[in-house]
Amino acid sequence: MSPSTAPKVSIIIPAFNMEQHIGETLDSALAQTFTSFEVIVVDDCSTDSTPAIVSDYIARDSRVRYVRLNENSNRPAVPRNRGIIEASGQYIAFLDHDDTWEEYKLERQVRVLDSRPNIALVHSHLLVVEGSKRSRGFLYLPNPFRLRASYEVLRRRNLVQCSAAMGRTEVFREIGGFDERPELRSVEDYHLWLRLSKEHGIAYIPEIHGRYRFAPTSTSSLENMQERQKYLDSHERTLLAASRPSLPKRLFLKLGGYPIAVYFHLIDGRIRRILGLPPKVFRP
Repeated sequence: MSPSTAPKVSIIIPAFNMEQHIGETLDSALAQTFTSFEVIVVDDCSTDSTPAIVSDYIARDSRVRYVRLNENSNRPAVPRNRGIIEASGQYIAFLDHDDTWEEYKLERQVRVLDSRPNIALVHSHLLVVEGSKRSRGFLYLPNPFRLRASYEVLRRRNLVQCSAAMGRTEVFREIGGFDERPELRSVEDYHLWLRLSKEHGIAYIPEIHGRYRFAPTSTSSLENMQERQKYLDSHERTLLAASRPSLPKRLFLKLGGYPIAVYFHLIDGRIRRILGLPPKVFRP
C-alpha cells in the first residue's frame, strides 16, 4: 500500500469467541467521524460464529480485514502483535472485541498526535459497563491530574485502558510490541505502556470515548491479578504492591478528586467537542 492510499489509523481488534458482542464493537469502529482508517480483526482461532460475522462486515465495508492465527494462543498479546505487523496506518488504536467507542474517539485522538510530535501515545476514558448497569461507570471517572503517566508514576499503577489508547505505529514496532510471556497475560498492555514511557511522552484527554465491558467471565476477572502484579514487581521494577494506598486514603483521593473528574469529563470535554476546540491535554 502506497503512502498516498494508506489509512491514517489502523484499528486492531483481537477476537476470540465473541459472537455476542463483536458486531457492536465493529459498528462503533465503522461509525467514526474520522474515516481514514482500516480495521484489522485478528482472530485467535474462534470456534463460534465470530468469523462469519466479521465476513459479513468485510462484504459491506472494504476497510475491514480479517486475519486468523494458525493456532489458539490464549494470550491477547499474540493477536495484538500480529495486528501491529499487519498495520499500514501511521497510528494504531487498540479495541478489544467486546468494547465500544464513541463516534468522535479517533478524531479527538488523531488531533492530539498530529499536533504534538513529542507525544507517542494518547489515551482517554472508557466508562466501565457491568452487564446492564451502564450508569455505574460514571462513579469511576478519574481525576485527570492523577493520570499524567510518567514512567515513575506508571511503576506504581496502570493509568491506561487498552481500548482507550492510540499510539504511533513506528514506536510500537520500535519497542517490540506486546511481551508475549504467559506470566504477563492480562497485564501485557500495562507492561507495554511502562516500557514506552521510559523514552516517550504519554498524554491524557479528559473525555469519555467509549465503553469498557466488564463481566465475571472476562479475562481480567479470571486471572489472579495479585499474582501478575507480584511478577511485575519482581521482574520489571514496578512498585504495585508497595505503593498501593490504604482503603481510607483511596476513598479520600477518590472523593476529593471527583468534582474535578466530573467537570473535565462531563462539562469541559463536551463543550470543547461542541465548539470544535482541540482536546484538553494532561501530560507529565
